[in-house]
Amino acid sequence: MNKPSQTNEKTVAIGWVQAIIAAARHGGTDEAQLLARAGIAVLPADPLARIPLDAVVRLWRAAAELTGDAAFGLHMGQSIEPTSFNVVAYTLVSSTTLREAFGHLQRFQRLVSDGARLQLVEQNQVAWLVYHPVEATLHFAPLQVEAVLACAVRLLRWIMGSAFSPNKICMTHAAISPSAVYRDILGCDTEFQSEFNGIGLPLPLLDALLPARNPELCRLHESLARRHLASLENSASVKTRVAAVLQQVLAQGMAHKEQVASLLGMSARTLQQRLADESTSFIETLDQVRHQLALEYIGDPMLSFGQIAVLLNFSDASAFYRAFKRWTGGVPGDYRRIADRSSFDSASAVEARK
Repeated sequence: MNKPSQTNEKTVAIGWVQAIIAAARHGGTDEAQLLARAGIAVLPADPLARIPLDAVVRLWRAAAELTGDAAFGLHMGQSIEPTSFNVVAYTLVSSTTLREAFGHLQRFQRLVSDGARLQLVEQNQVAWLVYHPVEATLHFAPLQVEAVLACAVRLLRWIMGSAFSPNKICMTHAAISPSAVYRDILGCDTEFQSEFNGIGLPLPLLDALLPARNPELCRLHESLARRHLASLENSASVKTRVAAVLQQVLAQGMAHKEQVASLLGMSARTLQQRLADESTSFIETLDQVRHQLALEYIGDPMLSFGQIAVLLNFSDASAFYRAFKRWTGGVPGDYRRIADRSSFDSASAVEARK
């Protein structure tokens, strides 16, 4: 049976999203049309705001379609301003060595995006900065990988000097642009359909002193980055907050948007807009919470299906049955029998081991 959707979403910093939009605008695309195609109602004004990762994947797809540029990812990465990464960029440039800068980049990666994991690999006198894409629901397009690698090259040139060029770049996908385009933008040969995505550079560069190193300034930037990271890790999306409230009040008959908004200290209109900013809605969140709780309640044989319908604030048992059929493709009775059988088998296995 299908599992309910998770409420903790992967997100991306608004600076990265704005850089995608700026590159698409430079390519002749209308911003309003781009956002509409991506399903993003409005961009938050908060410079520390986050956008759901799947919404950003849709934004990439829309930008590629509307610009008609196969090399859009490369062009976006080439043109991005390091300041789009806010305090992370300043921490990197003030680092003493590239090794230290890479450590900061790995530590504070989440401040840029939840869609990546970075790894430093030293092998055969080559230092590889390896990029592992971390997807949510939607698959990344090759141009997203190319944007990340092109952006990393731009950051390295910003940190080390404009003359810097990698030894080699590897990508797991096939080429989507002429080889001359990759060499012109990345400054080196590119190996396609490789086993990993990464940038290779001479190993001695890792411990060479950086031109703009400033340990005192680096400590200040690192402290600020740590505070931002702690805030991000401790904060919850509006969708997560709505789901938490619904789990508490559904059984009390409080399933209306106005009631939940009041409990969160905002108007229903503001709640609706904040959820739209996260590419979801109150109805969708309510449905996901009901789905999750239904599976938990059905595991309790003391609860009748009528009682479960009341706990989930459905109008009657038949409405609950219809919703359960939509969620799982089956009926509550079948699911309970499967759950009971699984519990019995687990208990028998434990008893047999005694």
